[in-house]
Amino acid sequence: MTELSRIGEFGLIERIARILPGAPTVIEGIGDDCAVVRVFDRLMLLSCDMFVEDVHFRRAYASPQDIGWKAATSALSDVAAMGGTPLFSLVSLACPVTTDSAYVEGLYHGLTDATGQAGAIVVGGDTTMSPAGIFIDVTVVGEVIGNRYLSRRGAQSGDLLGVTGRLGLSAAGLWALDNGKNAPVLVMAHHRPTARISEGLWLSGCPHVKSMIDISDGFVQDAGHLTEPGRLGVEIEPDTLPVDPNLRQFCLEYELDPLDFMLTGGEDYELAFAIRPEDTDDCLGMFRREFRTPIHIAGRFTSAWRGVRVAGRPTSPGGYEHFR
Repeated sequence: MTELSRIGEFGLIERIARILPGAPTVIEGIGDDCAVVRVFDRLMLLSCDMFVEDVHFRRAYASPQDIGWKAATSALSDVAAMGGTPLFSLVSLACPVTTDSAYVEGLYHGLTDATGQAGAIVVGGDTTMSPAGIFIDVTVVGEVIGNRYLSRRGAQSGDLLGVTGRLGLSAAGLWALDNGKNAPVLVMAHHRPTARISEGLWLSGCPHVKSMIDISDGFVQDAGHLTEPGRLGVEIEPDTLPVDPNLRQFCLEYELDPLDFMLTGGEDYELAFAIRPEDTDDCLGMFRREFRTPIHIAGRFTSAWRGVRVAGRPTSPGGYEHFR
C-alpha cells in the first residue's frame, strides 16, 4: 500500500494521468491549469477547484462572502493562467444540515461577485448534505481567443522568468490571522485576491511569452512547474522582486523575513511566465502602458541543471502540496 502522504498531490496526479484516456478533441488534458478541448472550431478551457473547510478556509477567519469570492477566484485564476476568457461557472456545495441559509446565501453572493467581476456568470451546480464542514467546488468554462493559449510547456534555456504583481501579501495575511495581528491590507489580500484575467489574456497575445502558470502554491514551487516539461532549471533572483510597503512594514514590526512569504507563501494568484530575453523590454514596456499591475523579471531558465535555485542555492519547492 502506498499512502498519499508518501507521493503527495503531484505524485497522485501523475498516477491518475496514466489511467485517463485521451481523445482527438482533447488538446490539453490533466496536468495543466485547465483542460483545453476542441468544440467544433473553438478551443474551450475547463477547470475546477475544491474549497474545503479547515483546509482552504476557516469560518472563524472569513465572512461567507470572502469565502465564496476566494473559491471562485481560485478557479478563475486557472483560466487566467492559460490566457483565456471565463464564460460560465458551475458551483457544487456540500454543507451540514445545521448551516444557516443566510450563510449559504452569503457564499453565493461572494461567488457571483467574483465571477461577475471576471466577466463570467454562475449558471448552476449542485447541493448536497455534508456530515461535517463546508465543501465548495467551482467549475469554470472559458474560451481561447484566436486559438492561442499558454500552457506550462514552452520555456527554453535562456528564457527569462517574469511575474506580475507583488508577492507574499496573502500568506502574510494568513500569518496575521493565525497570530491575532492587525494587518487589514494583508488580510484583504488573503481574503479577496484578484484573478489576472485581462493580464493573462494580454500576455497570451504577446508572441514573445512562451509559457505561463498562476501562483497558487508558492512562487518557487509554481516556477518549478514551468521547468518540468523541458527538463530545465530556473534561477530566481530574489533581489529583483519588489517588496510591497505594507508587507515590508509588517515584517519589520514582527521580525519576519518578507522573502519567506514572497517565495513560498502561495495564494497570490499572480502570473509567472517564460519570455524570450531579446523581446523582454518591449513586451514589458507595452504591458506597463496597458496595465497598472506591476510586472518584473525575476530569474532565468537554464539547461545546465534541473530544479529551482534561489540566489544560486538549490532549494526545495516549498509552498503548499496537498497530502504532504
